[in-house]
Amino acid sequence: MKAVRRPLFWYKLSMWLMSFVIAGLLIQLGGKIMSDVPTAGKRISHVEFVETDKLDAVEVKIAGLETQQRVNEDAIEDARFRVDSFALDYKVQRDSFERWLRTRTAIGSSDQDPEVIKRVEAIERIKLEERTAAREIQELERTSQELRDQLSELHGERAQIHNDADAPYEAARKFEVLKVFLLRLALTLPLLLISAWMIAKKWRSTYWPIYRSFILFSLFAFFVELVPYLPSYGGYVRYIVGITMALIFAHFTIKKMTAYLKNKKSEEQRPETEKRKLIEYETAVKKISSGVCPSCDRGFGAKKKRAKGAAEDAPQVDYCVHCGFCLFSECTNCGTRENSFYKFCGTCGVPSQSNTAPEGA
Repeated sequence: MKAVRRPLFWYKLSMWLMSFVIAGLLIQLGGKIMSDVPTAGKRISHVEFVETDKLDAVEVKIAGLETQQRVNEDAIEDARFRVDSFALDYKVQRDSFERWLRTRTAIGSSDQDPEVIKRVEAIERIKLEERTAAREIQELERTSQELRDQLSELHGERAQIHNDADAPYEAARKFEVLKVFLLRLALTLPLLLISAWMIAKKWRSTYWPIYRSFILFSLFAFFVELVPYLPSYGGYVRYIVGITMALIFAHFTIKKMTAYLKNKKSEEQRPETEKRKLIEYETAVKKISSGVCPSCDRGFGAKKKRAKGAAEDAPQVDYCVHCGFCLFSECTNCGTRENSFYKFCGTCGVPSQSNTAPEGA
């Protein structure tokens, strides 16, 4: 049975909403601050670590050789075109000469020997030109292969220049990442320490909703603003931060639990009238309704074992079996058994006297 008043419920809900609103505003403010920090880090470029003088010289050589290569390829295409033209012309001239010879033999002409020699020489000149163009192609292709070899060497030299820049680039990039991480850690770690202090010292205080909003903000700053920037090689930093947070949490938890146990042990030795004054009304009603003693925080009574198929009845326990605290009492007017912290009888409405220690307690 819950004893929380409706206004109190809405108050708690509104405080949670307020905590989220304040946390959101703090997150936006933190993001604005981080974006305006001048040392928040710069983008490291690989080009910054390349030896530009060597690279420019190599690029000029590559550009010149590529130009020569294009000119050489054009010359090869022209030479192949000439070879094809000479080959076709040679074939046409040879076919024509063969037909002319057959005609000359048919008519028995013997005064055309000079003409035969002239035609043969013309055909041979065409063949010679075809061979010359073929040799030119071979020379151009040899030159093209030499150019490709030189380009391959220059490309390898250019790649080596870029590879030589990898090591200093990676070192600078890791340093920049570490610098950004340390900067964010310097801003985030104090927030976590303050939040730990608030949890330890301001838990359920009057202004706890405001403290809670700051704690939400610090958790967001850690998990969103810091964790993504943890360097891949920064395992030591990551583990140190985790161990530190765990030790702080363990310290305050142990401290609180020790104080709680000490306080409970001290309370158990006090008279019940004093115990009741120290226990909040809503807390006591809620705990008793849940089967927990509000004085020693232990479950009171023992559940009866039920036979298979039989209903289980809760035992009528009026006093805590661990500390003897009065849990239930009877109404002085109608005799109804009721929670000993109820201020009024739920049956007859008479003010209850059971929220004070019973006689002999």
